[in-house]
Amino acid sequence: MLIPTFVFAGEFRFGKGTTNIKSKIFGYSSNIKEDITTFSLVEIHKNIFKTRFFYGYDITFISSKREGKYLDLYNNSVETSPLPSTYKPYMEYELQGLDAQLDLGYDLLNKNKRKTYLGMAISLGISVPYIKNYNSNSNSNDTKTYLPDSKTKITTYRIGFSTKFAYNIFKRLSFFSFLTYAYQTGKIENKALGVNSDADGHYITAGLGVKFYLFEYEKKLWKITISPRLYITAGYKYDLWILNGVEVKNISLLVNKDDLKITNQVGFIGIGYSF
Repeated sequence: MLIPTFVFAGEFRFGKGTTNIKSKIFGYSSNIKEDITTFSLVEIHKNIFKTRFFYGYDITFISSKREGKYLDLYNNSVETSPLPSTYKPYMEYELQGLDAQLDLGYDLLNKNKRKTYLGMAISLGISVPYIKNYNSNSNSNDTKTYLPDSKTKITTYRIGFSTKFAYNIFKRLSFFSFLTYAYQTGKIENKALGVNSDADGHYITAGLGVKFYLFEYEKKLWKITISPRLYITAGYKYDLWILNGVEVKNISLLVNKDDLKITNQVGFIGIGYSF
């Protein structure tokens, strides 16, 4: 269903920001903070055949830099070789993955050639991120056995509601914002670390930005009116994934269950078109 929409409207975005990953299942009690880069294909709001019904979509690929942490929840009693009592393994983490969302809704307000609107939508989404962990050379052989280099795979499905708002400041400049809240359910897997858990939670995304129209034109062809537009955008986006009660079974960690929370904050620029 998404593929045909690219013909009528789309925006290519590049973003830079940070991600925060928090869950004790990784052996660290605080946040793992990393720089991220995002590439997105987006359409926030596109009316269907000039009616008040609209669709929107967002397909985003996320990639982070590695971030290292000393594991303060490591169970030293598993070590078979004599080590200092202060020994803490050092692990590096990296987040990558894909998130996709589709919105279908109706405008309560729509004017100024569809540049000013207030719409409500049903939202469907899927997220498939994964978190890689890497040992350092300084870690013991026992650490590398219990916590080997591996990948934690996360798959979630969600359904919820979205609000879309835009205001045409003047002819070529518009302000826009969006908010989505959704229930999500999914699975977290990493057999090497002892993670194989189903979990429920919620997802929130919110953002705002400005859209500047470089070109717009309207022409009637027979009974069809076409309105090609070319524009650039800049803005900010916030994403939050929470999964409750993720279980881990690994005797080298001083934890067996915790929530998983991933927060992304990104500034973006983009170029888009619509017909």
